Amino acid sequence: MEHWEAVPRLKEIHIQPGHTVDENESLGAFVDKIKSQKSSTRTYVVLRGKKPVGIIRSVDMFRLLGTLFGVALNYKKRLTDVMYLNFITLDWNTRVDEVSRKAMERPYEDIYDDIIVTNEQGDFFGVVPIYELLGLMTEVRVKEAVQQNPLTGLPGNEKINEYVSMKINENEPFSVVYIDIDHFKAYNDVYGFKYGDDVIKWVGNLLLQESKQHCAFVGHVGGDDFVACLNAESSISYCQEVIKSFEETKAKFYTAEDFSKNYIDALDRSNQAARFPLICLSLAVIHIYSNDNLNISDISLYAAKLKKQAKLELTSNIVQIRLGENNGS
Repeated sequence: MEHWEAVPRLKEIHIQPGHTVDENESLGAFVDKIKSQKSSTRTYVVLRGKKPVGIIRSVDMFRLLGTLFGVALNYKKRLTDVMYLNFITLDWNTRVDEVSRKAMERPYEDIYDDIIVTNEQGDFFGVVPIYELLGLMTEVRVKEAVQQNPLTGLPGNEKINEYVSMKINENEPFSVVYIDIDHFKAYNDVYGFKYGDDVIKWVGNLLLQESKQHCAFVGHVGGDDFVACLNAESSISYCQEVIKSFEETKAKFYTAEDFSKNYIDALDRSNQAARFPLICLSLAVIHIYSNDNLNISDISLYAAKLKKQAKLELTSNIVQIRLGENNGS
């Protein structure tokens, strides 16, 4: 699944300017300066020109100067000789969840050091204190949990709409795939909600697993309806792989007798006994080559028409339409 911008990048959050010092300054002059400023800053970033090369922490200053001969031995040393080198520097395009992971992988004694942020050229831009990072990650995870489908854990309608809108605004070719589990109601009636939920979770996971090599975004509209969004060139290949995996595995959700018959007996919507095919997938693919004032409502209308066409088949199948290709639909 494509981890799109539901999780912000560093440059999209508040980055503190931080406190910097030149690498050629002496430790003594540096300490005298912060004493005169009555600074309580925990971490100072040591720069070589505009590039961060180390940090000086309050604990390091105490270690260097707080012993009997510490001042005599270290007072005149350049910061480059005493700075701490085990620090994290990350490009401001790094996603916040990746920043959090790297921060928590540090040794215990380094956990609370600020994260150093640089721009694309590697120049110092600012710092992110660890307490702000953890607070932000809590907000992100809470928001994600609210917007996820509780059964599959996949993004729900709000995130789906946000993502498709973003792709429309990019005005680059992409495809939206609407996936339905056909004959699911009959299956649910015969096998019960527990097995029905298992089928939905299985399909959600299948869509997610097959999406990885295609960098697809996968969402769960609700019930037995799913959406995938990916590059137009690989969308059909993705759909074919999904159907192949689905058909190879669905037998485990049936009794041997039902699967060998290739149908199940259930009641139809008129409460009459009827035979229903085994579950299959309908995939309605909308290839979008130009937005041409297109919006999500338009895409949904096209999808509804395609899904009706797809459901006429009794086996898993793909139907598709191209919009805006060669300036035509």
